[in-house]
Order: sequence, then structure tokens, then C-alpha cells
Amino acid sequence: MKLHLYRRLAAEGIRKNRRLYAPYMMAGSVMVMIHYLLHFLESSPIIAEVRGGDFAQLFMGLGGIVIRFFALLFLFYTNSFLIRQRSREFGLYNVLGMDKRNLTRIMIWESVFSTAISIGSGLLLGVLFSKLAELGFFYILELDAGYAMTVSVRSLALTLRFFLEIYLFLLICTIWRVWRLDPLELLQSTQVGEKPPKAQRLTALFGLLLLGGAYYLAVTIKEPLQAILVFVAAVLMVIAATYILFVAGSVTFCRLLQKNKRYYYKPNHFVSVSSMVYRMKRNGAGLASICILSTMILVMLSCTVALYVGDETSVQERFPRHINMDVELNGSEGFRREFTDQLEDAMTVNAGAAALAGAEDETVAETGAGAKASVAGPSGTAQKGSGTAAPARQNIRTYRKVEMYGLPLDGGYSIDMDRWVMGTADPTGRVIQFFSLEDFNELMGTDADLAADECLIYCYGEKYGRDTFSIAEGGSWRVKAQLDDFFESGFRSELSAMSLIDVVVKDLDAAAGAFCDRPGRNGHPWAYPEWICEYDIDGGDDEETARAEAARAGDTIEQIRLASGAKIRGADINLRVVERRYSLMMDGGLLFLGMLLSIVFVIASVLIIYYKQISEGYEDQARFGIMQSVGMTKREIRRSINSQILTVFFLPLLFAGIHLIFAFPLLWQLLRLFGSVDLPLFVRMAQLCFLVYGVCYAAVYKLTAGAYYGIVSGAGE
Repeated sequence: MKLHLYRRLAAEGIRKNRRLYAPYMMAGSVMVMIHYLLHFLESSPIIAEVRGGDFAQLFMGLGGIVIRFFALLFLFYTNSFLIRQRSREFGLYNVLGMDKRNLTRIMIWESVFSTAISIGSGLLLGVLFSKLAELGFFYILELDAGYAMTVSVRSLALTLRFFLEIYLFLLICTIWRVWRLDPLELLQSTQVGEKPPKAQRLTALFGLLLLGGAYYLAVTIKEPLQAILVFVAAVLMVIAATYILFVAGSVTFCRLLQKNKRYYYKPNHFVSVSSMVYRMKRNGAGLASICILSTMILVMLSCTVALYVGDETSVQERFPRHINMDVELNGSEGFRREFTDQLEDAMTVNAGAAALAGAEDETVAETGAGAKASVAGPSGTAQKGSGTAAPARQNIRTYRKVEMYGLPLDGGYSIDMDRWVMGTADPTGRVIQFFSLEDFNELMGTDADLAADECLIYCYGEKYGRDTFSIAEGGSWRVKAQLDDFFESGFRSELSAMSLIDVVVKDLDAAAGAFCDRPGRNGHPWAYPEWICEYDIDGGDDEETARAEAARAGDTIEQIRLASGAKIRGADINLRVVERRYSLMMDGGLLFLGMLLSIVFVIASVLIIYYKQISEGYEDQARFGIMQSVGMTKREIRRSINSQILTVFFLPLLFAGIHLIFAFPLLWQLLRLFGSVDLPLFVRMAQLCFLVYGVCYAAVYKLTAGAYYGIVSGAGE
């Protein structure tokens, strides 16, 4: 009988408080569903078999970690709110004769019901929508998916176990909270307000300074490496400053409104401002949470959408042709024009390695059958020759360059590799590339002229600001002009972790001699002479055709290496069709993950707003009842409600927009690390995301304002 009584009281408690429990269980159900979907996609054998699918599944795994952490925090927050609202009911049970053990049994049954509904419906929705999610994911990745429905038992078990642990933890916290309070405290818990806080000007000023410091870090970032180093610090500073300003700063703001007699002494403002001041500490924390979640949504969507939409542009920038070959030469001797001309002659023969079959076969025989190829094929895999017919090579573009890493030193740069540790990079360092005037004029279609001690500088949107360019270990040149444009070298500044400086000199062989023949104490050369060859072929967007051509090109370079006495250190051959697939997997995976996480954060934001309005509605119900008794009409109540909500409700959205604007430089530097090259596209996507989110936010405002008014006016009872 007692068991039935506890079950009935628990079920009745949930039913009577369905306005509170329904959103709570819905949020839990959605988080369970998304956790299942992420793990389902992470462990999908179909995605694992796709080239580059490991990137996408890695992102799904990281998303699962985020969901677990966020679900724990958010469900703990909402459960605490529910218990606070139910505390008076529990206190009444206690006064009527139920001891805390009886209350514990009721809470256990309530937890069983809510947990079963949340997890059960979430897993059911996860299974039902798993195929839709898979189809959507494959559509984003431009892959073909079958229509067979599968259920991942492992994903079901993992999701069930994790959320059972969360709800068990919440139950323990609930029981502990009720046991530590006496009946009188339980009865009065929902009526215990906070003393009106005083205006905390110094605290608010500290929050402003902290936020200003975070904004300064964000807008002064010039290098992707610097962005990585300061990102976490800037985010933590913004979060702390947001909470300080919404708690202490909002109190100060309300006090200023109260001093404005023309504003304050009006029915619709007087009640709302007085109420906000009385509970501002709690309101401020909730508003700050909404602001942080809104900022996270805007940042995730803006960045992931910009990466996905600009994916093809990024690939075209990094790999201008179907076949992109980077041949690293061995010292200045291998870098001489005479030798690179031989490479060019060999690559312009459409038959590839077959053109060298006669003489080169003898060289291979002399070198020995055990010689290993040093030529790396697409994606770092050594390629073997192909017997298929070679397609015609078109739009061939070749040039030489010397690449090095420089650290600032005495107004110039030092390329001494012993000054820094391998595997690390100084954020003030630069990747420096030297080009010959001859190649520059040919590729740019210009007729520029330079003296032996002059150079042209290109800094990719930055101002160089000096009259000379010097390398401590290799010479100095007068800067004749800073260029406004440069040919696509396949190594754009936007695609590098460090800023890039392109230097055009008249005698590249002399510069190479100064830099390339002086290895440091760690055995690594200070500079890397390279010969670049890029070209298109018929059918180059077909992966099989491109790989066969890469194999032929690799064979050609390997035979020349053996015949030249190892003037070639190695070569990388990158295929645009392959790199496009890898890039799409990364950007598409990030977009899909960003969309799922945004759904979770949107639901969290809506629930925080909803619970905030419901809580304040119950607290304000008696106050507005008194105001109605003394003559305040329902119309005036609605106007007061609108004044209160409009005063504070859109502050989180406004601050989220400001955060996004100031974070723009920092976010752009991070996007550069992912290969993004289209800044105007990023700006447009951020504006679009803010507009769409703003419309949704306004819709939530209308919904919650109606719920709040229904409570305080008695219409919702």
C-alpha cells in the first residue's frame, strides 16, 4: 500500500508541475538523442571506410565529450531549479507527518519516472532519427548512403549507462539537499528572496576592465599561433567579465534607472525596475549564462558555415592545379637553374617516365636494385609507376623558391635553426620565401627590374614598414617596393600557422648559396631550396586518373634523382581531388557537429529563459495581485511586464553580438589554421547567423512573455 502511495504521489507531483517537468524531461530527451547520434556516427563502419572519414569521426567523438560535460552541468542546473520550486510542497508533506525517509521514497519514484521518460524517449528518438542524421551527414560530405536501417547496440548501451549515472548523481544531490533542510526552511524556500544588493561600482569597473583586456587581446592578434596561445585566456576573461557585468553591472544600471525620476516613476517601469533590483544577483547570473550560450552558438555556426561554404575556394588556393608537386633539392648545387631546367624538360614530356626509359634504365642498373624511392606520393604514400596511357599535361607552371623560418633580430631576421627548438614555433616568427625576379615576371606578366642589392616585398595584407630586408646569416637588400599582389604560390599566408613574407630578388642562386649550404648544429638545414611544378590533366578530377598520373610523375622524379647523384632530397605530390575530399571531410564534419551542438545550446538557452520567467512569474504573482487590488489594470500589468522583459531580455543578445564583433580577428586567425581564405565570406556568414538567431530569440521572447503574464495575472492558474 505504501509503495503504491509513493508512486501515486510522485506521479501526481510530476503531473501537477508539468509546466516545470515537461521542459526538463524534453531537454534530457534531446541530449540523450544527440549523444546517441554522435556515438552512432562516430562508430559507423560506413563512414570509417570512406577516405578522410577518420577526420569526421574524430569530430563526432569530440562532440560526444562536449555533450557529456554540458549535459551534466545543465541537467544539474535545471534539477536544482525544479527542487527549489518543489521544496515548499516537500515541506508541507513533512509537516503533515511524512518524515524525510518518506520524502526520499517520493523523490526516488519521481526520479525513476522522469529518468525513464527522458532516457527512453531520447533513445527512441535517437534510433528513429539515426538514419536521417546519417543521410544528412553524408549529404554534407557529398557521399552516397544506402537506405538500410541499423541500430548500434554499443551506442545504446554507452548512452544508457552515461545518462543513468547522471540522473543517479542528480537524485543523490536532491536527497542530500532535502535532508539538510528543516520543514520550516522547506516551506519558505521559494519565498526567500535576496536582499536588495547595493550598486557595486568597483566590481562593475573591474568587469569592464577585464572585458576590455579580453577585447584587446582579440583585436590585436595578427598571427594564428598567437590566436592559439591566447584563445583560452581570452575566452575565460570574457566569461568572467560577462558574469561580473550582468550581476554587479546590472545592479548599478538599475540603480541609475531609479535615480532617473522621469523614467522610474511610471507604473510600467516602477514595478519592473524595483523587482529587478531585488533579485538582480540571481537574474544577472541567468542572463550571463544566456549571453555565453548565445555567443557560443553564434561563434560555432559562423565559423563552421564559413569553413564549409568556402571549402572549394580554400582547396583551389592551396592546390591551384590538378597535380601539385614540390621537389626539395639538395643544397645550392641542386638548386641551380641548369638542373631545374632538366626537371622542367622531363615534366613537360607528356609520356612521363617513358621518355627517359633508355638512358635512365642504365643509371638505375648502376645504382643498384635495392635503391629506395625518396619520392612521396599523394598523402605521403610512395607511388609506383603505372602502365596506363599518360594524359596530356596542361597549364604547366614551374618556379623555384627558397623557404626558411625567420625570427626577428635587430630589425631583420635570423634563420639560425639553433635559436629555436624543433617542433615549436615562435608566434613572432615568419615563414620567408625567396623567389627569382625571372619567375616573378613570367608568372605575374610584368617586366619589373631590380639591382643586385634590391628586392620586392609582399606581406599578404600587412605593411612591411622598413627600407631594408635583411637576414643576419645571409645578406641585406633594399626594399624597392612593397607589392600589392603576388601569384598563388600554393603556400598562402592565410593557410600557414605563421605569417608569410615573399621576397623577390634578382639573383636567387646567390641567395640560395648563402642560405642552403649551412646546416645548423642539429643537422637541419637553415633553408630549403624547392622546385615547384603544377599542372592540369584531362580527367584530373577523377581520383584514379590523378593517382595514376602522380605515380608517373613520381617515377620520373625518382629516376632523375638516381641519375643526378642525389641532387633531389625528396618530393611531395599533392592531388587536388584527394585534398578536396580530406578538406570536405574536415569542414563537413565540423559543420554537422556545430549544428548538433547549436541545437543543444539553443535548447539550453530557451530553458534558462523559460525557467527564469516562470520562477519570476510565481514570485511576482502576489506582488502584481496587490498592485491590481490598489487599482493597477491588466493592461498596465502587461506594459510593466513588457518593460521588464525588454529592459533585460535583449541584453544577452546585444552583448553576444558585441562579443562576436570583437572576437572576429581572433576567430579569423583560427580559421586560417583550417585553410579558410575568404574573409568577406566569414563576415557574411556571421551576419546571417546573427540575423537568424536574433529572429529565433525574439520568438522565444514572445513565448516566455506570454507564460510570465499568464502566471502573474492569474490566467495561467
